[in-house]
Amino acid sequence: MELKDRLLTYGFDNIDIFLIDDDKNQETVSNISLHKVTDLEYKLYLDPESIEYHLDHEDPYFTATKQVPDKEPISVKGFILEW
Repeated sequence: MELKDRLLTYGFDNIDIFLIDDDKNQETVSNISLHKVTDLEYKLYLDPESIEYHLDHEDPYFTATKQVPDKEPISVKGFILEW
């Protein structure tokens, strides 16, 4: 199941995603309307095979490998911020 579909299943609609990588670099992808986005993994540069979900926690998040073109893959943790 795609990241978008999992988030919708857990009741998320409009979200921000706060990404932190292994080097403690931080990035926020804001104002994501899940009903409008087609490929959330592509938008976030995530390897779909690497995503592990932890959405049933008080602070929902996922872990994955981020693959930015011309850079080494890096592990990230993405916190789901709902508004």
